[in-house]
Amino acid sequence: MSKYRVEELAAVAGVSVEALRSYQSKGLLPPPRHEGRVALYGDQHVERLRLIRDLKTRGHSLRAIASLLEQGPTGDPRRPFADAVIATEHETLTLAELSERTGVPPALLRSLEGSGILQPHKTGEERRYTPEDVRAVRMVLTLLGSGVPIEEFVRVARVQLEAADELAQDTVELFLQYVREPLLASGMPKREEAERMVAAFRLTIQAATELISYTFQRTLLRALQQELDRTGSRSERAALRKVVERRLQLATPA
Repeated sequence: MSKYRVEELAAVAGVSVEALRSYQSKGLLPPPRHEGRVALYGDQHVERLRLIRDLKTRGHSLRAIASLLEQGPTGDPRRPFADAVIATEHETLTLAELSERTGVPPALLRSLEGSGILQPHKTGEERRYTPEDVRAVRMVLTLLGSGVPIEEFVRVARVQLEAADELAQDTVELFLQYVREPLLASGMPKREEAERMVAAFRLTIQAATELISYTFQRTLLRALQQELDRTGSRSERAALRKVVERRLQLATPA
């Protein structure tokens, strides 16, 4: 096993000595072992620092990272893996708090949940919501406010939900086969294995979500363009071109 002094560990992990000491003081980094007065760190400290750095890069606070490391699947084996991944993402809300944030009555929120459009995280009998749910509800209100009947919206949403379920199952199977199984077979310590699995699952969620959003957006624009090319007016086609050009500008790095 490798041995690192504090300066060497910081260099290998790509963090400053000050950040390293801060993480250690907050309990995010296991204590080193000592040989005389010299503090020595190992490969597990490198992996932990890289995990912390990756999560910080993705916008997670040190408090959220500490919650994952200390209360995640390795800290509490009774806690579901998915809950451990989600728990650090955002603050969580009750149904009443979600209603207050969105201005939507609880009865309508329950109706959206019953149709599968709103999907809270469940821990036992408790349902918790996040700012993502707030945004989803507001997007639903935007569609309804544009004149789309809720019955027609729910009908279309059910088709999307069925497709999403199938895609999610396929993605999970890929993750289990090509990420989890190699980690289980690696022989690394269980805590390190679980930490790396959580980090890998975060990457999977982000990549799959962005790819689905990209694909659906392009498909939606293409379908509308084909319909307007067939039945639309010149001004409608020109307006759609502006939408496409605007999105291309937003997608182009500065």
